[in-house]
Amino acid sequence: MNKFPRSAYIHIPFCHRRCFYCDFAVIPVGDKVQSLEGFGSEMIKNYLHFLFKEILSIRDKAPLSTIYIGGGTPSILDPKQISELIGLFKNNYGVDYGAEITMEVDPASFNKESLYGFIDAGVNRFSLGAQSFNNQILKIAGRRHSLNDVQYSCELLQEAQLQGFIKSWSFDLIQDFPESNKKTWEDDLYKAISYSPPHMSIYDLSIEKGTVFNRFKNSGKLSFPDSDESYENSLLKSQILQKAGYERYEISNYSIAGHQSRHNRVYWKGLGWWAFGQGSTSSPFGSKFTRPRVSKEYKNWVDQQHDLKLEDSLLKINNKAVDLDERIMLGMRLKEGVNFKRLFFENGWNREKSEKNLMKLLNIWDKYQKKGLLLNEGDRYFLSDPMGMDLSNQILIDMFKWSELIN
Repeated sequence: MNKFPRSAYIHIPFCHRRCFYCDFAVIPVGDKVQSLEGFGSEMIKNYLHFLFKEILSIRDKAPLSTIYIGGGTPSILDPKQISELIGLFKNNYGVDYGAEITMEVDPASFNKESLYGFIDAGVNRFSLGAQSFNNQILKIAGRRHSLNDVQYSCELLQEAQLQGFIKSWSFDLIQDFPESNKKTWEDDLYKAISYSPPHMSIYDLSIEKGTVFNRFKNSGKLSFPDSDESYENSLLKSQILQKAGYERYEISNYSIAGHQSRHNRVYWKGLGWWAFGQGSTSSPFGSKFTRPRVSKEYKNWVDQQHDLKLEDSLLKINNKAVDLDERIMLGMRLKEGVNFKRLFFENGWNREKSEKNLMKLLNIWDKYQKKGLLLNEGDRYFLSDPMGMDLSNQILIDMFKWSELIN
């Protein structure tokens, strides 16, 4: 049975512009926005009013051990607004001593003064959404910042950590941008590790419906790396990061010792979390719920939560177990994989049923074990690095086929 969630995700939807690959629930506000006074400030204040109202509507709560402020571009907000947001949780939920409080920041959206303002507000970990150092690729991707902005941001975060003002920081890259090649990707990786970020998140480019990239791809206006080039890029990434001392602890995430994302591990371990804000998805007691992606609909929903009745998934009385196949899918993303004997026991299966169903799964997965993509130590099965993790999609698709078979 799920206990009270100890983690909260807060969505700040505002961005200066929408990147060409983005399909998130974001609100582009332009380059001249000012969060406290001036252009766009009333819209931001209005959103925060409803966000705070939603946060205060929760009844079944306990002190938090991780808070993640994501977006969008949270660094569009003023440090005073971030301080008020974190203070809301401290005063109404409680925040553990030593809690991990992460905030996403975008190059060119903060400077040294605002960074230390966010730190004074309580943020102790930052995630820098750089995506690339290459000016041409950044322009193609619709990013607002430049190489110089990325370098400046890295220097600020590196200095803040070395001086003990923050516990950690993370650097984001996206692999397989259009018009990229092995050389540009290699340059990005080496430039990133030259700043010694304790954590790196590296995502495969995903072409989503409705995005500019989707239109460009369909019209043939841009050239994207093919599957062979993508696989070579993945191997190169693993070689360079491993040599630099980074451990691949999850399919898309690397860290040096002691700097894994505590907040994101909550998702991968199938634990409960709160989520607040337009378009965000929560799963506090086993059931997922996604809030409306459109501002007007989100605000109407918040009013209903506050004045009428909370969404059922937000009440502990409606606690349910996370689906078994989802727990396997999430667990297999991690380096340590899944202990199936323990997981099946937690799912209420007896020994006979566990052994029978595990045998069916391993029969489906046999080809991956023979190819060295899937490994095991006792009852624990995990993906090999780099090949198993880089080719994980088919392995997990076959797991879902097994789930349908046994059900």
